[in-house]
Amino acid sequence: MKASSKRSLSLLASAALLIGALVFYANFISPEYDNIQELRGNLAAKTKLFDGQKEIIDRVSDLLSQYQSAARLQEIISLVLPLGADTASLFQQIYSLGQNSGLQMISLSLSQPSSDSSGLGMVRINLGLRGSYNALKSFLQTLETNIRIMDVNHLTIRDDTYNLSVDAYYQ
Repeated sequence: MKASSKRSLSLLASAALLIGALVFYANFISPEYDNIQELRGNLAAKTKLFDGQKEIIDRVSDLLSQYQSAARLQEIISLVLPLGADTASLFQQIYSLGQNSGLQMISLSLSQPSSDSSGLGMVRINLGLRGSYNALKSFLQTLETNIRIMDVNHLTIRDDTYNLSVDAYYQ
């Protein structure tokens, strides 16, 4: 065979391979590539949806934890400033503080002055206590750090007897 025929045959074979590759690409690769692009789009959309849902769930979880914290805060505020005078609990607290400090309770009386303009109510407790000066100091320190808000309004000391007026506040 002549060299020119070999060259022509070689060019025809190359053209046939090129056409075969184009047909193969058009029939097999291009449709699959389109499927892959569609699947990538679906994946991106679902990922975006998932991220959005996850963000919403995180926000709801944060709100729930804040609500639970607020509920706990309300419980603490109710201990600090109860919703009513709650005199039974107040008497128990005062009596326990006196006993724990080493003071003997001589007298205990209650009066309710009018509430102030802020909406807080006040109960005044008049106490008669007997004991040592150190026991009185201990009583006043524990009264100061007690959970319920109380102020010592008046204090009279005579020998080992102490007369106190304590104001306790409520909502």
